[in-house]
Amino acid sequence: MVEFAVLTGHLNRRSRPGAIARTLAAELRAGGAEVTEIAAGALPHSALMAQDHRHPEVVRTQRALTCADAVAVITPRYEPHGSAPLRSWLAMLPPDALAGKPVLPIGLGAVRSHSTGLGGGLGEGTVLPATFLYDDWFAEDHDWRPNPRATDLLRRAATTLTTSALPDSAAA
Repeated sequence: MVEFAVLTGHLNRRSRPGAIARTLAAELRAGGAEVTEIAAGALPHSALMAQDHRHPEVVRTQRALTCADAVAVITPRYEPHGSAPLRSWLAMLPPDALAGKPVLPIGLGAVRSHSTGLGGGLGEGTVLPATFLYDDWFAEDHDWRPNPRATDLLRRAATTLTTSALPDSAAA
């Protein structure tokens, strides 16, 4: 079974990045994969800012990333390299934690130029071409429901990530 980690820096699951993470995770699970959602913004900020590698939540989430075959990193337009909690969490990873893993950056913004810089700071991962979604593709209800265009792009992103994680894809 293929395992994925879906990373966000958001503080609240009821955000557009949270909606993207939920939708992508559902698509990956529908394909039979195991998915761990890691919301770096929900981790104890004191542990992140102090770079406390031994904090149980930091250890748990880093272990999930280590076990993952591929990773998606979701970030909004105003933070192309991720939020402060996400950057802190990524900085605590061992240097080779992403080595050889496909990493799919997924950005969110109001204009296409907001996709500039997506995928930066992802270390040794094999960064895949970024997926970009527009803010207005999400309905402002209690969970920021994606419209059909966003759902389609996230379905394609899930396929790209799954294909890149399969051992046979290297030979193709």
